[in-house]
Amino acid sequence: MKEFAKYIGVIVMLIGVAILVIPFMMGSTNNTNLIIGLLLVIEGMLGHIFVNNMKKGSKLSNIIWAIILLFIPYVLFLFFKKKAHSEEEIAAYN
Repeated sequence: MKEFAKYIGVIVMLIGVAILVIPFMMGSTNNTNLIIGLLLVIEGMLGHIFVNNMKKGSKLSNIIWAIILLFIPYVLFLFFKKKAHSEEEIAAYN
């Protein structure tokens, strides 16, 4: 689970790319597919940065991340961040 949790942002990005590529290959691209795919690619990139950031962070930085990532993806990425890094690893880094 630990290795999977480190790459959850990349997996979200790949899902976004699939949402962009599949309709393009089928010739049925519309704005909804483009917006959802773009949102998933951006969320995956920011989520990957958030999960692999070893700093513990203050309350203000967590609020800023929650605003940037939107609330539901923030909770999911926070869960995977806790799974990816143990408390000892984070304490050693800080």
